[in-house]
Amino acid sequence: MKKTFFALAAALLAAGPLGAQDLSWEDSRRLALEHNPSVKAARAAMEQAGYSYLASVNSYLPQVSVSHSVNRSGGDNSSPSDRWSASVSASQELLNLRTVSTVKNARISREKAEADYFAASASARQALANAFADLLFAQRRVEVQRKIHGIRLENAKLIRLKYESGMESKGNALYAEALAGNAAVAVKRAERDLSSARRALAEAIGLEGSPALAAKGGIEVPDFSLDGAAVDSALEQSPRIVAAKKTLEAARERVSSARYYAYPSLRASGSYGWSGDTEFPRDKNWSMGLSLSLPLFAGGPTYYVNNLSAYKKALTAAEQDYKAARIALAASLRSGYDSYLSAAETAGAGVGLLAANEERYKEAQIKYMAGKISFIDLVNVEQNFVDSDLNQLDYARTAHARKNSLEQLLGVAMEHGE
Repeated sequence: MKKTFFALAAALLAAGPLGAQDLSWEDSRRLALEHNPSVKAARAAMEQAGYSYLASVNSYLPQVSVSHSVNRSGGDNSSPSDRWSASVSASQELLNLRTVSTVKNARISREKAEADYFAASASARQALANAFADLLFAQRRVEVQRKIHGIRLENAKLIRLKYESGMESKGNALYAEALAGNAAVAVKRAERDLSSARRALAEAIGLEGSPALAAKGGIEVPDFSLDGAAVDSALEQSPRIVAAKKTLEAARERVSSARYYAYPSLRASGSYGWSGDTEFPRDKNWSMGLSLSLPLFAGGPTYYVNNLSAYKKALTAAEQDYKAARIALAASLRSGYDSYLSAAETAGAGVGLLAANEERYKEAQIKYMAGKISFIDLVNVEQNFVDSDLNQLDYARTAHARKNSLEQLLGVAMEHGE
């Protein structure tokens, strides 16, 4: 039974990770630009708004149409006859402020769609960066858990030999073997987490199925700095702020458009045509005209006043939303940077603690073999070393997550590299 236990544990320790496609951060980012559905959908929405704006500009251009028709008529006292006609007509708005406002709104919508795209791209980049870091740390955690398993497996063998030679208690031998068994379970759990992290990265990239992916890169604490100038720049250039500003501009333009309902409009039109009793008539006719329109009660007696008041209230709401967005972004950036600094400093301090606990464990092993400390003392020192090794991964991963969140707030889009 004991031989079987040690053989299985040794086989688990020797097992390497499954073959996987190695991806650097740049590889992942480029693939996500090509495959990520949310980025592609936001890009399509941005392009749609661009085409809608180009379509709206045609409101400034003359409207031209060509027609060709035939009518047949008759009566009790007249023979049936055909009447053919052909014409070319054109019209041009000379004054219509509502048309101008419509084109301005289309332009603002296009600019807001661009900001929305970069906001969606920044969010997708954050999700990708987190998934990439998760895979990096999951790979490293498997290595650490296997190392811990190896340590506890060797300890279990040592304590078993000392027990069989009468130098250690049976309870301590069983406890050491139980620790090795728990470490083996932790290895399996870390490997399952690794599989989940691979699937998460594939999802963040936008790849279907379950491709075997591996992340290439370091897990060191990333450098990041944020000063007052960067915060001020973000308050003007961050996609979420630009989107809020465009929403405010659109609200202002809708107020102007509501006022234009009481303004006159002027249109020029003209036509040139032919008519007669054959398909290609020769009788010519033409017309030219100007049309001035002044709405008095368009929509009803109180429509103008109430409609204008409604848009003014919408403008007030948009102004407050824009102000709130700036306040929230500034606060989130400053708080997020403080959190990043705390995480980075904790991870930096943990490096020294890990090195110290590793050295203490090596010393404790020597002292235990020399009979200077008890088994319980050895286990406690070993546990401190194990905890430090695992905690250091968590500290560094937290620093990565804080940096990714700050970049998302700053609007760093998928198009940006490091």
